[in-house]
Amino acid sequence: MRVAFERADLATLRTPLLCVPLFEGESFRGGPLDQATGGVLAAVARSGDFSAKLGSQALVYNPREQGPERVLLIGVGRAEDLDLERVRQTAARLARRALDLQVTEAAILFPRRTKLEVRALAQALTEGLMLGDYKYDRYLTAAAPSKNGAGQRLRSVTLVVIQEADRKSARAGIERGAILGDIVCRVRDMVNAPANELTPTNMAERAAAAARAHDFTCQVFEKRDMQKLGMGGLLAVASGSDQPAKFIVLEYNGAGRKTTPFVFVGKGLTFDAGGICLKPAPKMDEMKGDMAGGAAVIGALEAVARLQLPARVVGIVPATENLLGGSAYRPGDILRMMNGKTVFVDNTDAEGRIILGDALAYAQKYEPRAIVDLATLTGAALVALGQVATAVVGTDRQLVDDLKAAGDRTFERLWELPLWQEFEDLIKSPIADIKNSGGKNGGAITAAAFLRHFVGTTPWAHLDIAGTAFLDKAEGYRPAGATGVGVRLLADYVEAQVSKRRPARPSQRGRAKA
Repeated sequence: MRVAFERADLATLRTPLLCVPLFEGESFRGGPLDQATGGVLAAVARSGDFSAKLGSQALVYNPREQGPERVLLIGVGRAEDLDLERVRQTAARLARRALDLQVTEAAILFPRRTKLEVRALAQALTEGLMLGDYKYDRYLTAAAPSKNGAGQRLRSVTLVVIQEADRKSARAGIERGAILGDIVCRVRDMVNAPANELTPTNMAERAAAAARAHDFTCQVFEKRDMQKLGMGGLLAVASGSDQPAKFIVLEYNGAGRKTTPFVFVGKGLTFDAGGICLKPAPKMDEMKGDMAGGAAVIGALEAVARLQLPARVVGIVPATENLLGGSAYRPGDILRMMNGKTVFVDNTDAEGRIILGDALAYAQKYEPRAIVDLATLTGAALVALGQVATAVVGTDRQLVDDLKAAGDRTFERLWELPLWQEFEDLIKSPIADIKNSGGKNGGAITAAAFLRHFVGTTPWAHLDIAGTAFLDKAEGYRPAGATGVGVRLLADYVEAQVSKRRPARPSQRGRAKA
């Protein structure tokens, strides 16, 4: 999608669809837009059918030969309540309405009377447009879309101003929003892809392609490398699959190799059947998305590289399948992890924490500034927080607070869970150092307690994205299926750490990054 910014005369602007965000109580009677439509909008206002309440819409057809063919009025509520998340949602509503109308070109009137920064506003609009326009349809046959226009997409959108504005800032915001929107959509593609396409090998190939294209490095470790490193956990989980496991290490050096790095670790289960502790058949197909954390880490590395952030960032993705087979690992097995810890296998379907354990242990070689892992780890996180917030657990107060602030700005919100000693007690084993399941009570936290055994003294935070990575039904610019959660949050977090700008502004909870 091409997004442009320009000043225009509404009376002569010819576009198939012009979106006009309106505040409650705002009048367009007698204004340039009303004049451009021959007074039709004033008639709408007189009717009282459109009040500009948040999310309300009215579609008006322009009877004149000049000006926009259609005007879509979208209510954004009270002017004082406008924040960047509402801006994103408004842009996404335009994208979805354009899809319904089979319109490929549109314009949106740049919101006025706001205290939001021009760059942040333009970025949020661009993000909302791109994320709202997303649809995973690559496996629909060529005939199906042609019957009803289902294959149509917005090709270009113009952000229109009717008064002089800061063009440089607006275009910078558009560029940044386009970068993040593009990456998040491709991460969604990765998570939505069927497991017969997105194997561990294919995931490694996609990571390597991103690295080549955007000037960061990718190293892929094979089975023999994992054996040399002593990654008994990752090798055990991979043992039931014919697909070879891959251990993917990405590195972006935007601040020099001697700079202490941030390390992001993402769970890369390209399919999880549960192993011998087989999952129930209903919804097992969604386990193709059990690599959403790994995909987000690959996307985050691309984002910091394309944004050219002055930071050193390492991404680590252990990628494998968890299947049944004659060589599959079993309940009751004892594994020796890379850091020497022994693990009693209580449940083969608690495999994500096992492969993350080896990845977190490997991360220690970088002596990192902080480690953040992302994983679709537990159903318990989904039960606790639904699909609204990501669970966060950590060992460092400042790190957790910084991540929560990034989540507020990007509207990828985090909710903290405790990591008390009582939860540690639940994963003790009489015959090994720890066991890989603490039972159903506090499951999201006992999983984090397991991971803590592999991070040493490094500041560490664990993000359980089980509820936010994959949706049952669309919500705003988050589609049904993969959401791409984590990419914008991690990019925002890194930029906040290396930027002299701050503090965050709670009233602008969606300050976009791009």
